[in-house]
Amino acid sequence: MDVKYDYEFYRKFKKIVKFWMLHTRRIKCNGIENIPKDKNYILVGNHLNILDSLLLIAITDEHLRFMVDKKLYKTKPGEWIFKKGGTFAIDPNEEDATKKQESLKTAFELLKNGEKVVIFPEGKTHPVNVRLPFMGRVSGLSKMTKTVLVPFGLNGTYRLFSKLEINIGEPIDFSTLKLSKEEEKQYLYDIVRSLEPFNFEEIENHIEIKRLILDDKTKKRK
Repeated sequence: MDVKYDYEFYRKFKKIVKFWMLHTRRIKCNGIENIPKDKNYILVGNHLNILDSLLLIAITDEHLRFMVDKKLYKTKPGEWIFKKGGTFAIDPNEEDATKKQESLKTAFELLKNGEKVVIFPEGKTHPVNVRLPFMGRVSGLSKMTKTVLVPFGLNGTYRLFSKLEINIGEPIDFSTLKLSKEEEKQYLYDIVRSLEPFNFEEIENHIEIKRLILDDKTKKRK
């Protein structure tokens, strides 16, 4: 299915998303001023929910191009809407380096054309109390295209009228940092984790308390 990015479709979709997200969630955004206004960039952060993309669309003024999991293209309606909205797919479980390079080539071309790209380097969504390692080298893409990386960390359940919080960090220019490939990956990982707006230890304690309450209720039923 050959579906191309539709600027007008995205513009209308963005208006709907912005209205819906801002009126059905309590969004707190810190550091929005760190997103460059005069050049393109790569937004990079943690990935808790498929709706993370809608949050980013709602808080930014620019048109964003998302790298998404190929499984979102499984159905024809899904492929149509995601491609029309400007996404491009990657298979995080793909072992063939050549096929992965195709997705990175798409990102490369978009950035060279002045587009703004969003990448979730964890490769998939996960519970809030889980931290996944970063896949690939987003820093390498940043250096090849001479674009900055803008890190972010977010937290929230996306339940109606619940609180969503996102912290956006200062742009990172990896071309100015003398780091090895592994050091670059670790540096970005540490920055994103430092921006996540929650206390990891508190979350673990909260989950343990809920587990104990559930165990207690189960025992009482018996």
